[in-house]
Amino acid sequence: QFRLAVFSAAAQSRRRVRILHQLTQPADHPVNICHPEGEYLKGLVLYVE
Repeated sequence: QFRLAVFSAAAQSRRRVRILHQLTQPADHPVNICHPEGEYLKGLVLYVE
């Protein structure tokens, strides 16, 4: 959902957007494979033209 929201915003603004880096939680904050909702720390470093 997060990436979809970013892609949707890029399309609506008619701007070219490139992902430079994907941010996630650090190794001391693991995500349980049976609980993907635990992967709530995320971000994208974007280049917007």
